[in-house]
Amino acid sequence: FSIVHVGLLQFDKVMNKFNWQKLFPHLIAIAIFVIVAVIYCKPVLQNKVLPQGDLAQWVGMSKDQQNYMDSNGHAPLWTNGMFSGMPGYVILGYSNNYIAPYFINAISLFLPSPINFFFLACICFYFLAQVFKVNPWVSIIGALMYAYATYNPIIISVGHVTKMYSIAFMPGIIASIQLIYNKKYWVGAALTALFTAALVAENHYQIIYYTIIIIAFMGVAFIIRMVKEKNFKQMITAICFALMAGVIGA
Repeated sequence: FSIVHVGLLQFDKVMNKFNWQKLFPHLIAIAIFVIVAVIYCKPVLQNKVLPQGDLAQWVGMSKDQQNYMDSNGHAPLWTNGMFSGMPGYVILGYSNNYIAPYFINAISLFLPSPINFFFLACICFYFLAQVFKVNPWVSIIGALMYAYATYNPIIISVGHVTKMYSIAFMPGIIASIQLIYNKKYWVGAALTALFTAALVAENHYQIIYYTIIIIAFMGVAFIIRMVKEKNFKQMITAICFALMAGVIGA
């Protein structure tokens, strides 16, 4: 009983020291992102489903593999049902990558599709803006603009699900790497690994390629600044943490 009592007293001290006023704009931001996404995707709450053409086509192109899997218990690694034949694992198969889906569901608050796409893009961009210390209210506007840019609803409506997920994760990875550059090494590395794992799990090479280009330019700018400031220790530490996190995530 005394141990529990001491624990509660310590918890109470932490809560009293916690600056709830700083947290308030972030809670408002989350609430706005949820409300806007729910209103925008209201039909899903009426049990309506998007006629996503690409997903319908996927059912057809994976049919041969599905038949094989039903008979043999595993999907073949090659299919002749697409183009002149191609690797089957990019079409159908089961992954043992469980961490990334848990992370994705958690940060999207387990919201149903397609509400989760817009919320996820908002929250990741908001995170990026906060890492760069942008005013929270301006960050909310920027996040909404990023998530609801015309291209995003279009690709969701036709079924480019993995592409939309990848677009949503991109600001999260950039923000996480920036945290490493800001000397928040362990937090930045952990988030970089998680966001990298989520991005790689979606398997959309185009957006991965764009993300790597952005990260490369960030790295070059960071190295130039550190060399000018002769701050070689921070430069080497940050690069090591960023590379380690990226490799672990991948």
